[in-house]
Amino acid sequence: MRTIWYFIHIAGYTIWIGGALAAMVLSIAAKREPQESQGTATRLQTRLYPTLIGPGAAASVVSGLILTLEMYNQVTAVGLNHWLMAMQGLGLIAGILVIVAALPTAAKLSRVDPVADPGVHAGMRQRLTRISMGANSLAFLALVTGALYRYAT
Repeated sequence: MRTIWYFIHIAGYTIWIGGALAAMVLSIAAKREPQESQGTATRLQTRLYPTLIGPGAAASVVSGLILTLEMYNQVTAVGLNHWLMAMQGLGLIAGILVIVAALPTAAKLSRVDPVADPGVHAGMRQRLTRISMGANSLAFLALVTGALYRYAT
């Protein structure tokens, strides 16, 4: 059963980070487009959140919590590794940021017309960019600390 949870965990953060990179590239490309076509680019970008980024983050966090609970049954008196604890904390915070802040912001942004409300659209895009950059940076740091746990010890 543990192997299945590892697979779900790895698949989840691969989908999460891959979708986030795709959304970032789309966002950068949309800045260069005229105001009239930014609505299409924004709708495409915001569709990545409920289809890839959100489910990937949820799968990664849930499987990570299950793997953590399974591991607590096997912890000896030595305790847990610092790299592992950093991975767990950073991944949990990043996942919560995506689910609680980025998904609702992306849903709101998909409903804003960039031609009719350019100020609101720009503000919502900037908010989504900041939230996503923070969450994705934490997710990437969690990935790095997980690799350091696996290979540095």
